[in-house]
Amino acid sequence: MIFSFTPGERHVFRRRPRIPVSRWAAAHLVIPDGPFRGGRFRLDVNPYLPGIMDTWGEPGVEEVLVRGAPQTGKTLAMYACLSYAVDMRPGPRMLGMPDDETLRKVTDAKLKPMFRACRPVRELLGKISGGQVRFRDGSALYLSSAQSPAQRASISVQDLFLDEEDLYRQVAGHGVPVLDFLERTRSYSHKSKVLRVSKPVGDEGSSICFAMARREDGGYEAVDELRRFEARCPSCMRFQVLNESGLVCRESKDPAEIERKRLARYKCALCGYLWTDHARDVAVSAGRWAAEEPVERPRKIAFHLPAILSRNVSLSQILAAKLRAEATDSPDMKQAYANGYWAEPYLAAEIAPEKNALLELREPDLKARIAPREAVALTCGIDMQKRSFFFTVWAWAEGLRSWLIDYGRLRDFEDVLALVHETAYPREGGGELSIWRAALDTGGGRTDPGLLTRTEEAYAFLRASGGPRLFGTKGLSRPSQTPVRFTVVDKMPKSKRPIPGGLTLYLLDVSYLKALVFGRLSQDARQPARLYELTERDGVWEPDEHEEFIRQMTAERLVRGRDGKMRWERLHKDNHYLDATVLAHACADGSWSPSLQYVMRRDRELEARARIRPRPESGGRINPYTGEER
Repeated sequence: MIFSFTPGERHVFRRRPRIPVSRWAAAHLVIPDGPFRGGRFRLDVNPYLPGIMDTWGEPGVEEVLVRGAPQTGKTLAMYACLSYAVDMRPGPRMLGMPDDETLRKVTDAKLKPMFRACRPVRELLGKISGGQVRFRDGSALYLSSAQSPAQRASISVQDLFLDEEDLYRQVAGHGVPVLDFLERTRSYSHKSKVLRVSKPVGDEGSSICFAMARREDGGYEAVDELRRFEARCPSCMRFQVLNESGLVCRESKDPAEIERKRLARYKCALCGYLWTDHARDVAVSAGRWAAEEPVERPRKIAFHLPAILSRNVSLSQILAAKLRAEATDSPDMKQAYANGYWAEPYLAAEIAPEKNALLELREPDLKARIAPREAVALTCGIDMQKRSFFFTVWAWAEGLRSWLIDYGRLRDFEDVLALVHETAYPREGGGELSIWRAALDTGGGRTDPGLLTRTEEAYAFLRASGGPRLFGTKGLSRPSQTPVRFTVVDKMPKSKRPIPGGLTLYLLDVSYLKALVFGRLSQDARQPARLYELTERDGVWEPDEHEEFIRQMTAERLVRGRDGKMRWERLHKDNHYLDATVLAHACADGSWSPSLQYVMRRDRELEARARIRPRPESGGRINPYTGEER
């Protein structure tokens, strides 16, 4: 009998040579975007990628996970494996993305150009539509979003590729997206391959970090091996894993200067040789992947890919980011550094403020309602309740050091107006300071008649008496991209009456700001916040003056829930001074424009210019530091 095979059948049944994925990519793959756009895939640009790609292509390896920093080439490695699978592994495959918008952009900007530029894939390429790419050999690439369970329902795939899985958001009632994706490969359990790449987002509860987390017995949660890259020192020729402790700079501690002049070096842990960026690139080019605890014939392998391995990231850039993260109490800055540069989880500390710890933060020489000598601005937070207002006033100095100088309770909007616009606090050494910026929380429930809400009363008050000093705020229930951002409301919340011209309302990431406040209210804070000492009234010291303030400041704590996420838990009802403190610190945050840091810098420049005045008799200018005429 004579059988006649179609071209597609010949492609599927043809005998294929075993070619490492990296060699196949170097021969066929064309880079779709970035600085090397239009060029061939080069093994020397990111010398750590071939080890990841070839491991995925090895027989017996079922799953490869890559926990990597941004712009290290991890996504390019995934696309190389995907293109290799189209040519060398006929069968259904799926690409998962965080959302529909990302999936659309990736399809148009990367997949289509890459497939059309790669000769083996282009010869097989069929129609691209309806959330899938069809190939002439009968196989398909299914494009699926983590937001849409329907896109992956009733589909079995041989090869699965998941990009940035830590950005996947769970839809209520539809299970965990990553696990749902992995279920698609069950029918091909004898020959399926999975590649998961992602930057870690958050702490060890993220999916990519959890998979590589250590168990009590010494193994890993979801992989057999964890491999780290060992660079080879150009001096002593010995291998070592690059870590944060090796970054040094002997000339400066200023992050901007280090980054501008490229002053950072990496100190070899074995011989002490100081690597420049070029020496680092040479060391990485001669490096290798090594398992922490090798396993015979591993089937699931994880790779850790920090930014320090990439030639696109300078050592000075990493060290500058480290110094900036260490100089702040912002949990977001610290998380961005850990996740973005070292691809490590950032474990947010549980916060449980204690009364005695806060009382130890009192400044012995600071009295109530008197600003310290160093203070340059005052901010005020006002928490509105149904029948009254709670407020705190904080003084700020260079480096965002702050002091509580006043707090209390106000009866009505007239008192709020008097505090914000008419109150001036004396400053040690002479002079006075008025409140520079005040934030009023616009929540508070209904009023007695039930006709207006407290929020509508606040809106009306702000329309009449707000202006450049007093602003309305609203807390957000979910994390925000920035701690402070503004919106414009044009209708009353209950009556829906229009607000002519609108009202600017500032939206606050309350969870972030609370963590920032308690970070500053610690003994080792980089931006310390302190309280004023006890005061004397009618000849009698008030030993319990801070009692109510401390009680309300400790009304909440940050705890980890059963789902692994951090959330604030209310311990008792009254937390008004805590909310007012959060509002006052939001007023000084760098994301509120103009920021306090900008105002301080501008004032320093104006003061420096004012020091150089014309000499009356000559009309020249005098340098105040040398006394010479300029």
